[in-house]
Amino acid sequence: MKRMTTLFLFMVIFFVSGCQAIDDLNQTTDPSIEKLKPEFIEGEDYDEYGGADAYDFSGDNASSRYYVNPDFYRLASDNELTIIESFQTMQQTTEWSCGPAAALMTLWHFGKTDLTEMDIAKVMTSSVDENVDGAEPGSADNFYEYGTNVGEMVKFFEALDGFKVVETSYIENYSDTDLVKETDGLTPADVDNLYPTFSSSSLYASENSDETENWVEDAKDSYFVNWLTTHLKAGRPIMVEWGDWDGHWVTIIGYDNNGTPSIGDDILIFADSYDTSDHWQDGYSIASLERFFYMWKDRNVAPKPYQLQPYLVIDIEQ
Repeated sequence: MKRMTTLFLFMVIFFVSGCQAIDDLNQTTDPSIEKLKPEFIEGEDYDEYGGADAYDFSGDNASSRYYVNPDFYRLASDNELTIIESFQTMQQTTEWSCGPAAALMTLWHFGKTDLTEMDIAKVMTSSVDENVDGAEPGSADNFYEYGTNVGEMVKFFEALDGFKVVETSYIENYSDTDLVKETDGLTPADVDNLYPTFSSSSLYASENSDETENWVEDAKDSYFVNWLTTHLKAGRPIMVEWGDWDGHWVTIIGYDNNGTPSIGDDILIFADSYDTSDHWQDGYSIASLERFFYMWKDRNVAPKPYQLQPYLVIDIEQ
């Protein structure tokens, strides 16, 4: 009888614990916590039925069980987080204008607010039919006319009064020695692209070299993280094109090491003009730093030799 009683008590405890675990899985974000949004950059809608703005916040779920969505606009840097504070965002109004939108948000950060998404797209010749003289943005009908490539982004900022390109992956006058070869051992898809600016070792070592032996114990001491946080601490957003949406420009505005030495839990914060997937359309998204790094390429829309690690950093001309 004693043995039966013990078994019964064990089963009751197991059942209650199991129910508690199921209840935990069903928990959602605390609905009593007010979720805020930034001061959006407003502008003309150039495609009524296209672009991220057409979602019109329909996917918002303040009590989502899957996404917490911090108030990135009002977050401040601390020992773990490095972020450009009060960075305003927008949602692109066409399906192809992520490049101009990234540029526009970056310009607003630096105080230049007199250009529109379409103003920038016209100068960049974004997504134009290159076979038609005077074609308008959005008229592209062929690869690699779609979107905006890194060269078009760079040339826009180089010609813009009061601004300078601090750093970029773009090389206008390159030679054969700058290009990936079949004999390099990389995937054939990378052949004839410019070599990536950053070695994968730069995530784990203090040097940007495939041959390095200078591995770091804490990710914050790695070459790439130092490069990243140097720009962010100086108030310089980093515009990058990567494999999201099979080719998409976003702007890195933050990095969080999560208080651990491991790079596996490090997070990037983006100003994202197509922010429709995280249950809170505020113009911000996040990604694992490590995963982003290995997806930092656009083999779909960007033309060769500019498909690997496209980026640019700008600043005010002093």
